Amino acid sequence: MLTLVLLAVAVRSARIDRPLLGDFATKSVVYAMIARNWAEGRTGLAYPRLDCLAGGRRSLHMLELPVSAYLSGWLWRSFGGSLDVWGRATAVGFSGAAVGMLFLFVRRRHGQAAALGAGLALALAPVSVIYGQTFMLEASLVFFTVATFYALDRWLERGRWPALAATAVLLALLLLTKVYMAVLLLPLVAAVVLPAARATPSPPRAPRVAVGVAALCLATAPAAVWYHHALVTVPTGPLADQVYYSVRQSVSAHSGSHALLASPDFWRQMLDDLAGVVLTPIGLSLAMVGLLDPRWRRHAVWLLAGLALILLLPRKFYEMNYYWMAVLPPLCVLAGLGWQVVWERIKPGRTAMVCLVGVLLLFSLRYAARPAFVTPHEDQGVVAAGLVVQRLADAGEPVVTMHGSTIDLLYYCNRPGWAVAADTPDLAAALDDCRRQGARYLAVAGPDATAGPALLESLDVIAQGEGFVILGL
Repeated sequence: MLTLVLLAVAVRSARIDRPLLGDFATKSVVYAMIARNWAEGRTGLAYPRLDCLAGGRRSLHMLELPVSAYLSGWLWRSFGGSLDVWGRATAVGFSGAAVGMLFLFVRRRHGQAAALGAGLALALAPVSVIYGQTFMLEASLVFFTVATFYALDRWLERGRWPALAATAVLLALLLLTKVYMAVLLLPLVAAVVLPAARATPSPPRAPRVAVGVAALCLATAPAAVWYHHALVTVPTGPLADQVYYSVRQSVSAHSGSHALLASPDFWRQMLDDLAGVVLTPIGLSLAMVGLLDPRWRRHAVWLLAGLALILLLPRKFYEMNYYWMAVLPPLCVLAGLGWQVVWERIKPGRTAMVCLVGVLLLFSLRYAARPAFVTPHEDQGVVAAGLVVQRLADAGEPVVTMHGSTIDLLYYCNRPGWAVAADTPDLAAALDDCRRQGARYLAVAGPDATAGPALLESLDVIAQGEGFVILGL
């Protein structure tokens, strides 16, 4: 197990000091902004805030309660250093812990060989490598998922209260992190009620069933309270004009996307993802072999919950591959069962094992290397531009940034303000409005710094460098 954990940590720790730029940079800096604003005392835990201004204040991001982002903020506040590094290190830590926890879970249910296969599949799954080192919530999502199932298994076997309490706490943290993980209540309740879904298929006793189901229901209470707060209280109250993005807007944006389910291209991409960025061809092949082992039926309800999530959120899976992290654990369990079938029939030696790990690693890096470890050339002026703005603008002074359609430059400016895009309708009016609200500087990075809108040519150049320019408003 330790070898698998160290492998997962080592692969994800490369370039851990890289800025939060590149693929899904906006998601990363959203959580970095939330962590920094909480750590510096500008907001409470129940009100995640960004540096983007709305309603005269740093805006609210009421999409989820980002538990792991707050952990990164606490580590940064307590020990200093780079918030970016702490955010990535938190994800790496959760990733390594998830691999270890999956190994323990599968070993309890299916034995050592299946545990090795499942742990290796998770450690080297490209999507897990990519999002297991970003300042995002997905690595913690996988850990909370696997740890919840493991803790529940321990309680079902021995009936000890600490294990049930751990199950409830882990499930509560999972649901606070992402409310759509409520689909896991189906396999969790099944594990309590159905003998075939448990590690030790014995008839459940009625009192234990009632206590287990009650604990799972109780674990949903914190998420129910916070999401009611995000859906109803804030959008209809005095803070409504400060909301930058919310779970209500996310639901609205997803409406109508179920038409994708009738598209052959949707299912083609799902298969391409499974054989590529999710499991690699080897991992998918092992998962299919795992269906030859009848013990996969113990996880059938878990797999069904994953399918339900895809059917509920088709556009999310179609456009943003990090959603696969939510359904990755049971797929890795299948891959582990497949490896056990191969192991029992072929008995591969140490050399074959080393070759398999090497090939899996090559496949993994084939899909993960660029998004996980490479900063695109057009982003390389962002950090320098942010440092210049910090020298020019007073703390708390609003600024305007322009870097594609992202807010990453605003994060590196470490100032409140606005992010505008070059194609913003009536850009001149937008900049005038920012100027009236106190902004003196416009920071531009990337291609727009050299070939941006003609309007920018009329502004005074305050400072410039490779890949960026600071203009006066």
